[in-house]
Amino acid sequence: MREKHRSAPPAHSPRGMSRNQAGRASIILIINRIQDRRQRLQRMKPIKGKACRRFRKSAKTRRVTQRKPSLAPVCRLCLQEPGDPEKLGEFLQKDNLSVHYFCLILSSKLLQRGQSNRGIHGFLPEDIKKEAARASRKICFVCKKKGAAINCQKDHCVRNFHLPCGQERGCLSQFFGEYKSFCEKHRPTQDIQRGNVGEESCVLCCEDLSQASVENIQSPCCSQTLYHRKCIQKYAHTSAKHFFKCPQCNNREEFPQEMLRMGIHIPDRDAAWELEPGAFSELYQRYQHCDAPICLYEQGRDNFEDEGRWSLVLCATCGSRGTHRDCSFLRSNSKKWECEECAPSPEGSGSHPGYHIELSHVSLGSSWL
Repeated sequence: MREKHRSAPPAHSPRGMSRNQAGRASIILIINRIQDRRQRLQRMKPIKGKACRRFRKSAKTRRVTQRKPSLAPVCRLCLQEPGDPEKLGEFLQKDNLSVHYFCLILSSKLLQRGQSNRGIHGFLPEDIKKEAARASRKICFVCKKKGAAINCQKDHCVRNFHLPCGQERGCLSQFFGEYKSFCEKHRPTQDIQRGNVGEESCVLCCEDLSQASVENIQSPCCSQTLYHRKCIQKYAHTSAKHFFKCPQCNNREEFPQEMLRMGIHIPDRDAAWELEPGAFSELYQRYQHCDAPICLYEQGRDNFEDEGRWSLVLCATCGSRGTHRDCSFLRSNSKKWECEECAPSPEGSGSHPGYHIELSHVSLGSSWL
């Protein structure tokens, strides 16, 4: 056996080799190089299996924690952005503090110890910071995050929640008295009388009402009338305390009380339309038109002079009609005049309550006094 075995000549010494032997030797060298290269590439491949998944997960976690925080201001008590004023109240910023008005008045342990002109509506900055520190240890039962400043007022209930989270889950807050809040299990309810399903719609928006929802509110004075909660809240936010009443029967006592019990916020201010710029500007506009049957002024009914024959005199009773002095043949010393609608009838005594009218001067459907 040993005689048959031939040792391969060294690769670096091609002497004594035939062509075939030299070709086989070069092929073997190429194969060896390819195998070495494959081994090096395998060493460079990422780790497979659980170790690799753990590595990727930790890398993802690092990316999340390194994300830049939002630059928008957030409420100190619920840690959320301004949002809808009808749901969360006005977003207030003062003394380096930012809070929702509703979070401010509904926080369970926050007391109003100052005058209305101190702090934020009487809530002192140090008290707000103290309440925020207390809330930072409370976990919201909805989102499972800390910072829940509101807790359910039902005895033995330990649920805490952020105001926006509670509204999404069906919690209810009352805006009167002690400003209590309740979770969805302990909130006040109504015995809603259901009519014909499919025929019921909200009186305010005329859209269908859901089969059974805590977002529906029944009127106490018109028992067959139902509203969407969001519609009633929008109505209360617009009309405010002095104009809020039942849309059906105009009840101003029982209706607002029931809406307060069911968590509707009724602002104690003027109505929204009275707060608009120039809301009463029309009241300061003086009537500037001659309503005499025949206007004698050359420049027309809409022009007049400050004094003299062509000065404009307004009706002493309604103020919504006017005439040039000469157009109604008024004396230069007459200071009061009544339009045809307000002037007393010529029949009878010819007198008017509070004024003495000389019928001999009644001219062209008007009278002077």
